[in-house]
Amino acid sequence: MLVVLVLAAMAILAGVVVVAMGWGGELREFAPDVPPLNLPDAGQLGAADFMALQLPVSLVGYHTPSVDETLNRVMNALSERDTRIAVLEQRMTELLAGRLQARHEIYASPLESDRPDAPDVPDAPDVPDVPDAEQRR
Repeated sequence: MLVVLVLAAMAILAGVVVVAMGWGGELREFAPDVPPLNLPDAGQLGAADFMALQLPVSLVGYHTPSVDETLNRVMNALSERDTRIAVLEQRMTELLAGRLQARHEIYASPLESDRPDAPDVPDAPDVPDVPDAEQRR
């Protein structure tokens, strides 16, 4: 009886060694047993998409690969939005700086009548002062 137990233990040990070294073959890849996430692309994600999202549940909680995929999509969406906001803020800053520079150039330039080559423009005729309502009484 002892010989049978020793032979069984050696067979189990040999099987473990063969599998551990990679000679035991590969397991077949199974199709996922959870439905795919119905989330739009990163550029179109909105708050309503997350409010309607129902993550699949497994025995010990949420299905980890689905949660990871959702978090990666959220990360990509937020990254794209942050980049777009930064680009738009930079463009707005450049436009405002250009507008301020143009205003500065306009107001800093001498007036037409102060230039030596400007034609003489006659002064406006004098208009008599109109008395106020209290002075008329």
